[in-house]
Amino acid sequence: MSKNLIIMPRVIDLHTALSFSVFLSELENIETFIFDFEETEKLEPFGMLLVTSEILSLKKRFPESTIEYTNLEKIGDAIEMGFFDAIGVEITKPLDSKNDRINQIPLTIFDCDDLIKTAAIEGIEVGDEVEKHSRNMAFMLTRERDGAIFDTLAYSIREIIRNVLEHSQAKRFGICAQYWPTQKKVEVAVLDRGIGLRKSLSVNPHLDASDDKRAINYALMPAVSGKAFKGTRIKQSGPWANSGFGLYMTSRICRNGGNFFIATGNAGMLLTRGEGKRYFDCNFQGTAIRMVMRTDQMDSLRSSLEKYRKDGYEIQSKYKEIVKIDPSSASLMLSDDFDLSTWNRLLIQLKKIT
Repeated sequence: MSKNLIIMPRVIDLHTALSFSVFLSELENIETFIFDFEETEKLEPFGMLLVTSEILSLKKRFPESTIEYTNLEKIGDAIEMGFFDAIGVEITKPLDSKNDRINQIPLTIFDCDDLIKTAAIEGIEVGDEVEKHSRNMAFMLTRERDGAIFDTLAYSIREIIRNVLEHSQAKRFGICAQYWPTQKKVEVAVLDRGIGLRKSLSVNPHLDASDDKRAINYALMPAVSGKAFKGTRIKQSGPWANSGFGLYMTSRICRNGGNFFIATGNAGMLLTRGEGKRYFDCNFQGTAIRMVMRTDQMDSLRSSLEKYRKDGYEIQSKYKEIVKIDPSSASLMLSDDFDLSTWNRLLIQLKKIT
């Protein structure tokens, strides 16, 4: 019987999970895949979510193959975070396991149609249903119902879920998060297996989203999407107005002391203030996002939301003058964290070209 023993890394985080996605994409079909967690000591939210999705994708790719796991008991925290449930493994909780563990969102799968149907049954907008879930998840992380940390998390989670429902065409999406109060840090991961950014943006005739890196750069610009562009008729009121602002706003929030990561297709991008952006290789069908925020910076973040919106509207109004944004300009704006003086210089250059 042919077997492939896969040794899982000591820490499953952003970097190792992305490498894992590439590794699994290159595997050929054999009778049995064995995932060995002997060396694994820690799973971070994004790593857990992506690894889970990739294992389930491998099952779908090779339905006749057997998936086995060994040494799962080595990673007790994964029980509380829903990892084993997600990969379909029943494992007995240790006696000292805490059922009421706080400051986390276990790996949770949402059905997009169910969210829409529930909103219809309750007679509310789907945006209100998403708002309800977002506030509940912010409470799960903070154990508070108000305050700067709660408000920022509720807003950021809502915007990412909204983006999934509006643009991904995914049937489901997953979320996993952890808040470490002593470290003053929170990590939120959201992942869908939808059409990905490149295909979503391809219907916009003003964008050259011909590869995944370009698509990521465009997707993080304000008011840029596959639905909102000059010549389309979109609703400008209600909870889903301002299409295309969600990723832009959340990425700017995260860069205030933390960082923002997004992956789609074969490319990933990490944005960090002061360090610009960094690209990563991956192999992922859909869109995966990781938000890392410094909670000791959130008072200033809440007051900065209006500034980010104002900057976004100003950039939007300027590039509407030229209609088309070239990918290098979008890339530079991200590197400079939307310095408007940079945009003004780019605008002058682009007008000369056009």
